[in-house]
Amino acid sequence: MINSNAQKRQRKSKENRLNEFIDCAKKIFIAKGYNATTIRDIAREAGCSDGLMFRYFKSKADLFIAIINEGKIRNEVTIEECFSFRLSKEDQIYKIMEVYINKFKDYEQLIRMMFSRALNDPSFEETKTLFKDTTFLKKQIEHFKERQKINDISNNSDCEALALLIYSVTFSIGFNRQSLLGYSKEECLNLAKRYSKIISHGI
Repeated sequence: MINSNAQKRQRKSKENRLNEFIDCAKKIFIAKGYNATTIRDIAREAGCSDGLMFRYFKSKADLFIAIINEGKIRNEVTIEECFSFRLSKEDQIYKIMEVYINKFKDYEQLIRMMFSRALNDPSFEETKTLFKDTTFLKKQIEHFKERQKINDISNNSDCEALALLIYSVTFSIGFNRQSLLGYSKEECLNLAKRYSKIISHGI
């Protein structure tokens, strides 16, 4: 019988392997593009067999979707780290927008690939579900509700809608303007500053 410590080590080893595969896949997708990348390419980069890779991911599309999910999780963790009641609500909103803008730039090529595949590849149907899923905003919503308790945000404000508004506006700034239209990061951050002021005055 495997003891609990051994089980924890096995679980940790599996998590480390999974993260390694995702990091390697991200590197190869960016270097070669989605169509030119194969599971064999990613397995070679990770130093393992194709068979082992397929034990973790059923297809190339499945692996790509895992990369997007992993990015959302890292986003959420980074945003949680900037929650602070010492910040004004305007500065707090700006901090969240700043994190998003930086992340959209980091994942720019992968997001482009994702949109392209989602429009043309039936195996990417799941990506539409990913974009509809707003559970990654849960911690933000909870933080805004805590601010409502100290009257920093109006009790009439819809905290879920607020979190979604911030994300949607920042996607427009961080991806559409920065990645597609070529606006500089500084221009995007300046615009985010202006938006954060408008949003905070409305809540």
